[in-house]
Amino acid sequence: MIESISFKNVLSFRDEVELSFEADDETATGAHVAIMPNGMRLLRLGIVLGANASGKSNLLKAIDRLRSFWFREPKNMDSRTPIEPFLLDRDTPNLPSEYSIKFWTKGIRYWYQLSVTSNRVISEKLSYYKTTQPIFLFDRQLEGDQSVLRFNPKVQSVSAEEQKALSLYCLPNMSFFAARGKVNTSLEYIDDARDWMRDSIMPLITPKTSLLQNGHHMLAENAEFKEHLLSFLYEADFNITGLISHVEERAIPESIRRSIMEDDEAPEELKQRILERHTMPSRSLGFQHTVENERGRETYELTSEQQSDGTRRTMGIEAAVYEAAKGNAFLCVDEMEASLHPDLLEYIIQQFMLQEGEGQLLFTTHYDPLLKTIDDLIRKDNVWFVEKQPSGSSDLYALIEFKGLNKMSAVSMMNAYRNGRFGALPEIKG
Repeated sequence: MIESISFKNVLSFRDEVELSFEADDETATGAHVAIMPNGMRLLRLGIVLGANASGKSNLLKAIDRLRSFWFREPKNMDSRTPIEPFLLDRDTPNLPSEYSIKFWTKGIRYWYQLSVTSNRVISEKLSYYKTTQPIFLFDRQLEGDQSVLRFNPKVQSVSAEEQKALSLYCLPNMSFFAARGKVNTSLEYIDDARDWMRDSIMPLITPKTSLLQNGHHMLAENAEFKEHLLSFLYEADFNITGLISHVEERAIPESIRRSIMEDDEAPEELKQRILERHTMPSRSLGFQHTVENERGRETYELTSEQQSDGTRRTMGIEAAVYEAAKGNAFLCVDEMEASLHPDLLEYIIQQFMLQEGEGQLLFTTHYDPLLKTIDDLIRKDNVWFVEKQPSGSSDLYALIEFKGLNKMSAVSMMNAYRNGRFGALPEIKG
């Protein structure tokens, strides 16, 4: 689980901001929190409100670009990293972007730190905790144009040959974890952290993300998920009584075939399949609708293209949220309410909270009536705001930073937000 993540000089965030999932209440229990081995209570839900162009999306993009950076293999030393600095300033484009993330996996607390420019990693460090003080596992510094790696011999035994190989593959514009995959060695604690980074942070979902393909795969492979989704669709009153996964072989267009074969990063097994068969399996999903008319009850099957945008997005969002909850993963969703009825948004949150575990959901929204559900569906410490400063930089702050909240009802809290008490509102000039 993520305990906290902070960064500065990233996208629209010039100054350092920190998003902490540590619960404000030291006695908090229930599905809203997961309790770590040291007693720390971590929130499973984060909600970010703010005006258009305030930086809400950039908050999630900053996290997603770090995820992408960890395992991205650049084509050469001149390739750019996916990390972009704050550009509305004379100095920041020439300064490194910095990240710090504390997380838990397998009962161990880790601390990862990164300083990176658009084309070079300045420093990278991973530590873990046995007590309250961090113990470094590896440290990486840029000296000249070469990355120098250092490991903690008291924790991790790395031979001179293994360290040389890791240093050789660790290009200045890539993460240590991308290079680590090229060397056949065992790095116990480091590999546990790497596996969490790779498997437990899901790709960012935006309003433009195509979601059904992943849902198709899960329906075909996971009977429990299919049962869950049908129950969800029934409860949400979509009039969908069945889901049928179809798989057929389709010829690969020559242009796509050539593009894959010439792509250095395409998996070799995919290229081999194309050479042997010239086809690829294509999945489609059929939606069964049961209706009642003068002939009685009848069932018809419609394609996914014949469903509404709201139906497709709701299914895709619920599939991703289910995957995060069951897999104890971290999921970011931008503009969660897009194409969703407000009642469905609240229902999806409720379903996620019913799945106890270490899964975490962080989403942005313009739907401020969620504030009316505080102390019922959500908690005060679940809510964050992003506001654009006169400098063009985004600022991030928590609802619990404001005084007097305990004296306010949930409805008055929403009205206080709309009246500008918490900021993070558009300024309409007229």
